[in-house]
Amino acid sequence: MTAATIWGAFLAFVLYNIHDKVGTEALLLGIGYFVGVVVGLYLLYAVMIFTWWEKDFSGQRLERRKAACPSNKQPPNVKSFEENNKKILEHANAHEQFDSCQLIHGRKDVASVTKENTVFRERIMRRNSMTPCHPPSRFGSIMSIEQEIGSLSKETASKLDMDHVYIPFWQYLWGLTFIGPMSMFLWWKGTMFLQIRTNLVKWGILKVKPCDIEALIGKLCLEQSQAIHFYAKSKLDNKTSTIGCLFFADFPYVDINCKPQTADIFAVDINLDTKRFVKGKLDDITLTASETLILLWFNTIAAQHVKLHALANWGLNSDTTVKEVNPFLHRNSVVTTLYNYFGYSTFHGFMEKWEKMGLLSVGWDPDAWVACVNHGIQENIWQHTNIEELVKYSEFVDFVVKVRAIFFSEFAKFKNYFPGVHGEAMFVGTVLHSLDHSLMDWNLEDPLWLDVDCPKFGKMAEIGRIVKVGFVKDVPFLYFHKRFKGSGHPFYDSVYEKAAKINKKFADNMDTCIIK
Repeated sequence: MTAATIWGAFLAFVLYNIHDKVGTEALLLGIGYFVGVVVGLYLLYAVMIFTWWEKDFSGQRLERRKAACPSNKQPPNVKSFEENNKKILEHANAHEQFDSCQLIHGRKDVASVTKENTVFRERIMRRNSMTPCHPPSRFGSIMSIEQEIGSLSKETASKLDMDHVYIPFWQYLWGLTFIGPMSMFLWWKGTMFLQIRTNLVKWGILKVKPCDIEALIGKLCLEQSQAIHFYAKSKLDNKTSTIGCLFFADFPYVDINCKPQTADIFAVDINLDTKRFVKGKLDDITLTASETLILLWFNTIAAQHVKLHALANWGLNSDTTVKEVNPFLHRNSVVTTLYNYFGYSTFHGFMEKWEKMGLLSVGWDPDAWVACVNHGIQENIWQHTNIEELVKYSEFVDFVVKVRAIFFSEFAKFKNYFPGVHGEAMFVGTVLHSLDHSLMDWNLEDPLWLDVDCPKFGKMAEIGRIVKVGFVKDVPFLYFHKRFKGSGHPFYDSVYEKAAKINKKFADNMDTCIIK
């Protein structure tokens, strides 16, 4: 028996009993008053929502068709491996404890070899028109001259931008009706339980589940999107174990005084055979495992994951013309636009409330959070062709490398259903983004493993706990479909069918839009 059936039966029972006592006329009058009150309250809510939309969207943003819209241009190029390598070497040379690092100085300084040939690049390249062909076809359609030329630029954008796409008021109202309250419920419930658990642990009533922190660090390095910071691996000092290192140049963080800082270099060594933490360093500081965990988690939520959100803007199309031929893409695009807005423009506005709840220290500066987020977005994405060296050590990397090829192959077949959509950006905003969330949730089982009493990095642990409980899991009570699995759309179904043969658990958690 479904929930709808149960509620229907309950409502029928209530109405039947009320009818016996008050009669038909009074019952209808009561229902009319109730409906009137609900409609009136919703209209007041809509007026309030309109003021928000007018402030944040009307006159502030542009449709992707407009030349001044950041994602009207092609996505920014990834930063080259050579540029990243040069920066890492320069920053490492400034700190004595990196002088003996064999993983830096033992790597040959050679140009990286790209594996994407011309055919591969053409598969993911977008059509420059936002307007669909009529009718769209897997095998090509006759396009008008306007559709062939398109309104999108062939120039390349200089940087990523997480929150800039325009949507009209009615789409904004729909989102604030059917997504916003559900998202707020998720973080409200999560922070309330976090507050209760924190106090119960403080009073000695509950105990925190034991944490194998060295194994957890291994997961955060190998089984999340920040695996792209993998730099090199080697069997050091003739030992049998293979050590891999992740390097983060120009690493943003928040210090104990709630001030944004940028370290020259953050490095984490992992035993790739055991998938356990070996050592961590931040400039001239040798880090403990607990400190390394805080920095990795903060980087995930503040600087790394936001890159996926930003690039996703080049993989959507919420133009009204696309709604007729691909309504699933249209809705996914509206949802992604809204969630990028929620994550960038509204998140820091809740920090004062969390401070009052005691989950953040007094004086936790929202500007420090925004500075780190902006740093992560502006740093763009580094070329990471060497990540394939992790395939045998990482379930996540193995899956992404294989499914990425599948995704692009299918995208090439169905490209006419996705006008104006860049294949790589769409892959990042769907498959990669949703798996990053799922793995964040699976990896960090307990937010209390982040040490808020850490004398150096405790402030980051505080916000890290909140993000874990309120912004990582699936949003509840959504009425629309948001998975590749069971989408009913030929492209998404085809990708899912092939991906499920590689790893069904991962494939089952692939979302078709950014909705968390």
